[in-house]
Amino acid sequence: MLELFEVIMGNRNHYAINKVGGARRDIKPEDYPKIEKYLDLLEEKNAMFTKAILDDPVIRARLEGVGILKKEDAIAYAVTGPTARGSGYAIDVRKDDPYDAYDKVDWDIAVCQEGDVLAKTVVRLLECDESIKIVRQCLKDMPDGPIETRVDEIPPGEGIGRHEAPRGEVFHYVRSDGSNMPVRHKVRAPSYMNIASNVVAVKGYSIADAALVLAAVDPCYCCTERTMVAYEDGKKRYTGKDLLQLSWKKTERLRERYRK
Repeated sequence: MLELFEVIMGNRNHYAINKVGGARRDIKPEDYPKIEKYLDLLEEKNAMFTKAILDDPVIRARLEGVGILKKEDAIAYAVTGPTARGSGYAIDVRKDDPYDAYDKVDWDIAVCQEGDVLAKTVVRLLECDESIKIVRQCLKDMPDGPIETRVDEIPPGEGIGRHEAPRGEVFHYVRSDGSNMPVRHKVRAPSYMNIASNVVAVKGYSIADAALVLAAVDPCYCCTERTMVAYEDGKKRYTGKDLLQLSWKKTERLRERYRK
C-alpha cells in the first residue's frame, strides 16, 4: 500500500494529496498499469487474510461472541463506520449523502449482523475489497481536466462538511469572518462516538476481553479531544499494559486447548 501511495503521490506516508480547492497532484496515465498491478496484489493479500481469520479456530474462538454491540445500542450511541456496520446498522456517508464520485461508481456497503469483535473485523476485510473495486472503476473512467479550483479569498459565512473516514463519519464545522483565519473550526471525529459504545459492549465479558472490545472500534484517542482524570482511591486500576497481558493470557489458553 505504501508503495502504491508513493507511485501516485510521491510520498509513502505524509502524502497530503488533498488541499483546499482540490488535489495537489494528478495521476499520470502511464502509472495506471502500476496501480492495477498493486490492486491485484492487494486483492490477493486481502483474500488470504480473510480466509486465515475466518478459518482459524483460535481467532474465531477469541473474537466470536465477544463484545457484542446490539443494533439498537449502536443507534442509541450514534456510532459510525465499521463499528455501526458490524452491528447491522448500514450507514455510510458515501451512500447516504454522496460526495466526490461515490454516486458514479458501483459498490456495496459491507454489513455484518452479529455485532461482536469478529463482525467488526470481517466488515473491515470486506471494505478492503469494495475499496479496490471503487479504485478500479475510477481508473477506468478517470476524466480529463483541472484538478483544483483556485481559492483566493474565503467570504464571511459558515459551512459544514461530512465525509466517510476509515473509522466512520467525520464532521467539520467552520465559520469565517472573511479573513485568512477561521473564527471557529470544530471537528467531530468518529472515535468520539464509537469509543462511548464500549460502555455497553464490555458488559458481561471478562477483563481479558476488554482490550479486544476496545481495539475493535480502532480508537483514536487524540480524536476524542477530552481530558481523562484518574482518582487515587486505593482500588485496583487496570492499565493498558495490564489489559493487554490479560488478553494475551486468554488467547494462549485457547491456543493450548486447540492444540490438544
